[in-house]
Amino acid sequence: MAFIQAIIAFIGRTVGKILSSLLDWAVVSLFGRVTGNRKLFLWGMMAAAAAWPILLVGVIAPKAALFFLAFVPFSSTVPPGLVRTIWLALAVLVPIMVGVTIARQSPTGRQEGLVKSVLRGFPITAGLAAAFVVLLVTVPVLRLASMARGRHDTYVPLVTSPESYHVAAKVVVTTLERHGIELASVAPPWWAALPSQILQTLGQGAFKGYVADQSAYFRNDELEAVLYPNALLLRGPSEISARAHALAVEALTGHPDMFQTVSSDAQELERQIQRVWSTFRLNPEAHENAGPLLSRVDDIATEIVQRPLPFDDWQVVYRQLLQLGRALDGQRQTLETTLPKERLMATTTPYVPVDPVTQSLSTRQLLTQLLETVSLLVTKEVELARAELKANLKTELDMVKLLAAGGIVAVFGVNMLLVAAVFALTVWMPGWMAALGVAVLLLAIAGLLGLIGWQRRVSAPLAVTRKTVKEDVQWAKERLA
Repeated sequence: MAFIQAIIAFIGRTVGKILSSLLDWAVVSLFGRVTGNRKLFLWGMMAAAAAWPILLVGVIAPKAALFFLAFVPFSSTVPPGLVRTIWLALAVLVPIMVGVTIARQSPTGRQEGLVKSVLRGFPITAGLAAAFVVLLVTVPVLRLASMARGRHDTYVPLVTSPESYHVAAKVVVTTLERHGIELASVAPPWWAALPSQILQTLGQGAFKGYVADQSAYFRNDELEAVLYPNALLLRGPSEISARAHALAVEALTGHPDMFQTVSSDAQELERQIQRVWSTFRLNPEAHENAGPLLSRVDDIATEIVQRPLPFDDWQVVYRQLLQLGRALDGQRQTLETTLPKERLMATTTPYVPVDPVTQSLSTRQLLTQLLETVSLLVTKEVELARAELKANLKTELDMVKLLAAGGIVAVFGVNMLLVAAVFALTVWMPGWMAALGVAVLLLAIAGLLGLIGWQRRVSAPLAVTRKTVKEDVQWAKERLA
């Protein structure tokens, strides 16, 4: 019997590792390579959805579902109806939890009522489960095919917004074309498009920002490039993928809402770098070695030193700052120097100058317009501060309400513990004596705490202020003498 249990435990551990790998592959195939809280969120949703069909099977066949999930044989002493009820409760609870969690973690910031979030959890869970089944079949086959062809998957962190997604795809393709890697835009194959389509249909927009409406898919005979909202996938021989990786990250630096880091602090630094790049690109010749922009580079460098960034994010931001400094010095980017100047000038998009109306203004008019803009910015900042303060106050009030509710429930819990203690003491003494002893103990503790608190009261309110005022009056009288 012990030998059989050991075998079952070994099989359980092995299957657990396999399922964990399959879940990782499914998350990467659907959403790209994500890290941090986004990975935990997506991994948890996928795991819950993958278990949901098994829970539904458990309602019909509780023994089979129990053995499949935990590799534990069904005990004959446990009523099957009880296990079936537990499976049914879990099958209902999982979509509810998925719906509420996605409503709170939605990247689009959608705020919905509790009932609507709960109801949306069922089609979302069904969509995730269906997508997982498709990936469960296709991902291992694709991995084996890539290994047989000598291809490797390289995931480049790249967080984009719906507005910058297609711009990022264009930047990647045009950059690779300038360096001799021509990719054609094609429709994603069914095995890549079907899971995303299922999520878009059943998810009802819940994964907007995680799954693109229409994935950007490019390929040639040697390289495939797929852009996710959270990553860029490059699939091909290692030497070609590595070169494409280097070219892509250099070209994507400085473009608005294209983040190559994952932590919030690093993305804030990237956002500052992007703003300086946007100003520089308005007129590169005029902004070359511009003092204010160089000063901003020094400010960002100081922040990089002060902020506790993960090393991977730190080196990305450090590289981007070096690229910005190189541009402000009037130099071409490192990998762009490998191109002939004529080819670079012919393929680089010219900068867009300031609008003609602004160019026609006099210096006095420009200063007036600048002051008006600054005044408007100050007004908007004050309005933003008021709105933010109001929102923060509301959040704090919600926290106080929840803490108060938790405190009340905790008081009831302590009461029940005290009742249990009284019942336990009745083994050695009468019930009234046990209750009296517990009450006396609690009253003694309450009296001690009250005495300590009373001794800490403010016996002389505003003592420091009154002393200072008294000294000020004395000083005034002395000066008037």
